[in-house]
Amino acid sequence: MFKSPSVSPEYEKQRLSALYSYDILGEALEDELDNLVKLAAQIANVPMAYISFVDRENIILKSAFGIGSEYKIIPRNVTVCQHTMMLDKIFLVPDVSLDAELSTNSMLSLNNGIQFYASAPLKDADGFELGCLVLLDNVARNLTENQIEALETLAVQVVAQLALKRKNAQLIAQTQRYDEFIDIFTVSPEIHCILDRNGAILFINDAVTPMLQYSVNEVTGKDIWNYCYRDDIDRIVYAIERGLRNKEKQFRLDFRLVSKTGEVKWISWGMVAKEQRWYCYGRDISEAKKVEQELTKLSFVASKVNNGVVINDPQNNVMWVNDAFEKITGFNLEDLKGKPLGDLISGPETDWSLIENARTLTRQKQSFTVDILAYRKDKQKIWLSIYNTVVLDIDGKVETEVEIIIDITEKKKAEEELQILSLVASKTDTGVAITNERGEITWVNEALENLVGYSLDELSGSMLGDLLSSSETDKEVIVNAREKALNKQAYTIEVLAHKKDKTPIWLSVANTPIINAIGQLERQVELIYDITKRKQIEKEMLESREQALQLSEAKEMFLSVMSHEIRTPLNAVIGMTHLLLDNNPKASQINDLNILKFSGENLLNIINDILDFTKIETGNLQLESSPFDLHSLSVDIINSLQMSAGKRGNLLNLFYDDTIPEQLLGDKTRLYQVIINLIGNAIKFTENGKIDLVITVKGKTDNEVTIYFEIKDTGIGIPKDKQSYIFETFTQARADISRKYGGTGLGLAITKKLLKLYNSEINVESTEGKGTIFSFAIKFNLLSDSYVATKQASSTTVFTGKKILVVDDNEVNILIAKRFLTKWGLIIDFATNGEEAINKVVNNIYDLIFMDIRMPGIDGFDTTRIIREIQGDYFKTVPIIALTASTLHNENMKFKESGMNGHILKPFNPDEIKEVLTNYFKG
Repeated sequence: MFKSPSVSPEYEKQRLSALYSYDILGEALEDELDNLVKLAAQIANVPMAYISFVDRENIILKSAFGIGSEYKIIPRNVTVCQHTMMLDKIFLVPDVSLDAELSTNSMLSLNNGIQFYASAPLKDADGFELGCLVLLDNVARNLTENQIEALETLAVQVVAQLALKRKNAQLIAQTQRYDEFIDIFTVSPEIHCILDRNGAILFINDAVTPMLQYSVNEVTGKDIWNYCYRDDIDRIVYAIERGLRNKEKQFRLDFRLVSKTGEVKWISWGMVAKEQRWYCYGRDISEAKKVEQELTKLSFVASKVNNGVVINDPQNNVMWVNDAFEKITGFNLEDLKGKPLGDLISGPETDWSLIENARTLTRQKQSFTVDILAYRKDKQKIWLSIYNTVVLDIDGKVETEVEIIIDITEKKKAEEELQILSLVASKTDTGVAITNERGEITWVNEALENLVGYSLDELSGSMLGDLLSSSETDKEVIVNAREKALNKQAYTIEVLAHKKDKTPIWLSVANTPIINAIGQLERQVELIYDITKRKQIEKEMLESREQALQLSEAKEMFLSVMSHEIRTPLNAVIGMTHLLLDNNPKASQINDLNILKFSGENLLNIINDILDFTKIETGNLQLESSPFDLHSLSVDIINSLQMSAGKRGNLLNLFYDDTIPEQLLGDKTRLYQVIINLIGNAIKFTENGKIDLVITVKGKTDNEVTIYFEIKDTGIGIPKDKQSYIFETFTQARADISRKYGGTGLGLAITKKLLKLYNSEINVESTEGKGTIFSFAIKFNLLSDSYVATKQASSTTVFTGKKILVVDDNEVNILIAKRFLTKWGLIIDFATNGEEAINKVVNNIYDLIFMDIRMPGIDGFDTTRIIREIQGDYFKTVPIIALTASTLHNENMKFKESGMNGHILKPFNPDEIKEVLTNYFKG
């Protein structure tokens, strides 16, 4: 009839845990359950009833009615309850004798001839089976529907009684814990209080009275700020507000309270913010603060000494160390605080018995001195001399230990070395001198006698520096060295001396002080080397360096001056070419003029390459950072080179990634130069082929984007063994390149160096006869959302009626400037020198001044300074633009210092002049 329930071990474990949580297997809850059992027997009109709980191995009968006490505990394996409790409804057997399995069950019959059996399962709110409510009778019977329904209700009520009993037990325990907490808070020597969000005291314990002399009633309801020390309030508020902004809920603060008698006490507070309340506890740390202040004073003094200072607590744990100790051992206060010093500085070869003996002396309140082999934080060996002083309190107990620690590693080494030195010093080629504590010679070896020409008898009792010094010797070096020796510090100096025969000699002197057992300077050992040859080499190297710097400056000056001399006539050539092309030349002249324009611009590009390379080499070229449209730039480059590519039968293509941001921040001009150089090279070395410019996004963040550039061609290619040379200056892949294809050999060198400024590397892949791929990646900053692009006026109508003064001593430059500027509706005035320019500026009102830099007499810089120094807003604000053919790196600074607003580089480019005028006349 019954089968073992298919319950997993894990479920049975959970069911038992639920049963035990009600604490009902003992004597508890007997009376409450008795009433329910009797009621169940009365409702069913049976003589026997009980409640059973199914434990791990037994069935426990609770509140049995009509059943003897000998049946209180029944083995689980022979009972029916263990099965019926798993059912979802009442198990009812009207006549047991008709059931073969139940009629033979010894427990069910109870030796009383049981004929009727009914069982209602007891399940808690989580569905776990606890046991059964059971009814028995000696005669066969049945239950009505009302009796069954009542029995089910009583089963629910039994479980409810169990839950109520458990809840009551929990409430009693919680109340007891609350009372215990109240008792703890009440008798605690620390202040415990609860504040509202505004600082009003809602609760405070009795500790407020002995600590601050206020009663609990006096402060309850008052504002905590009333008792705070005034000078601390701003600091407290700032710390709390900052913490709350950072989502902190717990605070540790030290601040002062003022007692009823006016006494100021330091309180260490722990504060927790929770549900519009502050839960606080405070401990009186006034005495600790006094000790801390005293230690601060002591630490200030100790921090100024060169020896290590360590302060320990009575348990020999470190409380404080000075900076000198950290320099000596490498350990800082964070490494050591709260730990015994000996544990940290000891190592494999440390004599631990010395540490144990020192600790025994401390426990016996005795000071001590000990020399010990210790280990630095980096595990290097170090010899320390420790002078320990025990400080006792008024009761004669150890309060603190103060230890003075001296690094005697050098002394120990010197002692060891001295033993060896005594054996070899007399035979070595190095000069050796031993002096007393005052530095007076007591012994020298033969090598030193030979080195300086003096015998031991002549040197004995004298200071070596006094005998070997001359008017050329740096006396300050010797004085400083002697001071170090007296302070027991080793030193090494290099000094110019003279032998006995007055021959100059450079000496390197390495001095090691020898310290005795009580820390006194006993003697000094000096190793002396002749370094005359090395000093001569250093002097020659320094002179070579100076010559190299002068040569570099001369190279820069030469290139700049030459560029000025070349650009001045070139300005006339290119400027006049632009003017002739703009003045409707004859058809037969256009080709000649274009050739002249191309040749002039090609010459200008060569000069620019040389000058850019010089700027990069001398570190004077820096990238600008301004907004630009990379797509427009790449399209302009492709369009400008299409004709050049077409002449050689090449297809020039652009492949542009549409995900690239529209605006980037960078140096548009230098990027243009890089791409033009690489595509120009590709066109030059490709015929009837294809050149591709590929621009894609390689990576992107919120603030920057990495753009990948690739220039591919199907040209002549570069041999493998030449690919590492092509980025060198004035170098071509083959000897006939310049003759056959043209070029300076600077293009790729400049390109590589420009990309270096972008923190980028250029890569090359090439196969001779098949083509070349140059690639690089550059990170560009992105424009912020708040950036608003400025719109430039493109029409020259804004120039009409504006008055311009052009200052230049070159008649051709004046002619070219006049032709350009008058064509745009500007009123032009001219001056040929600085003095004439100043007079014209004083007597006229100009909207803008173009100022040549190099003029006879007063140059452009001085002319500008004089104009700016004249009283009046007009002279301070009129735009002055420099006209220059020079690119010396310091001239940009001179432009600003003299008061100039900008500059234009000759030869003049009409578009550049128009852009400058647009910037100043746009509104």
